[in-house]
Amino acid sequence: MTTNPLVDFLASYGPQPSSNNLYDEFVVEAAERTGCAPLNIEQPLATELVDLLRSDTPTSVILTGTAGDGKTFTARQVAEDLSETGRAWSNTEKVFELRDAPQTDRRLRFIKDLSELNEADKTAIYPEIRDALVGESRDIFVICVNDGHLLKFFRDRGDTGLHDKVADMLRRDERRDHDGDFLLINMSRQSHQHLLDQIIDGVVNHPNWSDCKGCPALADTQAPCPIRCNLELLRDTGPASMRARLKDMIRMAAADGRHLSIRQLILLTVNILLGDKKPGAALLTCQRAKNRAKANEYADTNPYANAFGVNLTDKERGQYGAFAVLSEFQVGFETNNYFDHGLLWEINSLPACEYYGARIFSSARHRYRCDPAAHTAEFQRQMVDQRRRLFFSIDPDGDDVRGDPRRNPWNLSVFKHGASYVAMVNDLLACKSTPPQSVRRGVMRGLNRMMTGEMTSTDDQLWITAPAGVFMGREIPLLVQRAGRPGQGTCVISFSIPADNGRPPLLRVTMQSPASPSADLSLRPTLVECLLRIAEGALPASFSSESRREVERFQLRATAAARDALVGTTPIPKEVEMDGDGVLQEREIAVMTRGDAWA
Repeated sequence: MTTNPLVDFLASYGPQPSSNNLYDEFVVEAAERTGCAPLNIEQPLATELVDLLRSDTPTSVILTGTAGDGKTFTARQVAEDLSETGRAWSNTEKVFELRDAPQTDRRLRFIKDLSELNEADKTAIYPEIRDALVGESRDIFVICVNDGHLLKFFRDRGDTGLHDKVADMLRRDERRDHDGDFLLINMSRQSHQHLLDQIIDGVVNHPNWSDCKGCPALADTQAPCPIRCNLELLRDTGPASMRARLKDMIRMAAADGRHLSIRQLILLTVNILLGDKKPGAALLTCQRAKNRAKANEYADTNPYANAFGVNLTDKERGQYGAFAVLSEFQVGFETNNYFDHGLLWEINSLPACEYYGARIFSSARHRYRCDPAAHTAEFQRQMVDQRRRLFFSIDPDGDDVRGDPRRNPWNLSVFKHGASYVAMVNDLLACKSTPPQSVRRGVMRGLNRMMTGEMTSTDDQLWITAPAGVFMGREIPLLVQRAGRPGQGTCVISFSIPADNGRPPLLRVTMQSPASPSADLSLRPTLVECLLRIAEGALPASFSSESRREVERFQLRATAAARDALVGTTPIPKEVEMDGDGVLQEREIAVMTRGDAWA
């Protein structure tokens, strides 16, 4: 059997104690040691920075973000692209000067990690950094540092000007200094879903896969190598593929505030490819892959389970953010009559899988059907894996799903409206003025039910009421404020998305007044799921307390905006009620007449 050193090289990126190669400073050394080329992951940001530094007006750049977001990796790519000598720096240099920089009259220096410099070195280099960042020097810096250490660096040296400027830019998510002297790029403020393709391509298209040539497992169709089986599944780029669903999940996790770093995405990809549930080691080697194939133990190398870290212990799994985040989708644990019936009785309309379908499931299904009492636990475990396979194998936007919504793979997760959320984001990113009509109306109906406490069917206008028990003052007698299209209410609703950086869309209510005050509601996936479920009939009291608080804060902001729009007027307070058809309407409070003042 041929042994491919690439398998061991990739394993060093995976979930194991020796995975130091996840840190950029070890990548080049590990590649040289195994004779494998480093992973080639194209980072679009690196190209942008190279163009900036080659321009006539280069500026310093600060790359910040959490550990594993690719700060040092990106800086190294930039240095090597700018350098004419290939390898730009050695692993021992903490501050590197690029002597063949494109601007010969400027010094271009890279700081791999500002936090790794000792205090004496920080104090020594601080004046030069300060002068570059305030435009008093022609030196150019590319600085890698997390945001906490960056602020501490300025605070410890009493530089309140740069400290406050950087803190404000981080808070506002602004990239360019108002004076034009530097860029501040927070690499944690992106979902990295676009980089997932680059990461997977870097793995599956690695040139060292050619070293498998001559291995008997390549020609064995009866007992194929599980590593090569998983490799082929990762190559698929279609809408009904692991890649497509993983990108949707990564986008949604980022919008819900659960950011996955580049480091975690590489670890996830490697675990999908090499994960092994058999006791002994968490990842496959060439020999272990041969043993699994010979014993037909493909259930232990199932990539659909590896995506959730099933090959690890609970303690090990909790150490890695990728598995913690993806597990929150509860894929496989949501029972579904349509899919469960199809799996139990072998309905042909469900997608098949040559490696991880009937091959690993048929025997467990047969035993369960013969003696359910004795084999229920085993069958339930196998069903979880099969539901996960279906989740990654069905296009939620396919014609068959449109014709029969029961086939939507998101029904196999806790985000049953995940496809609606993705459609909303895609439409807004395509510069459409509103989300799909079904999503927009569902969000409006869900909000109306939450804010009024009525199971209303109104979905063309938003009825904003003050949160129950909140006293806004005698000068704000407003209890009801309608929002809709211009001319149809006292305010206008719009939907938007800031940028394709993983942030959630915004629902904005703008008052129709000269001042035009507004209130925003961040449409996070969890909140949208709650709203759409309520719109379908769930009781308003059955959603999470977190979502309830979000809506109440929105009500407060909206009523405050209404107060600002009503300056100088004395409106009569009204209450909202639902007619017999479930439509909301307003009426004056019975104890008051139009001549009465609000006292």
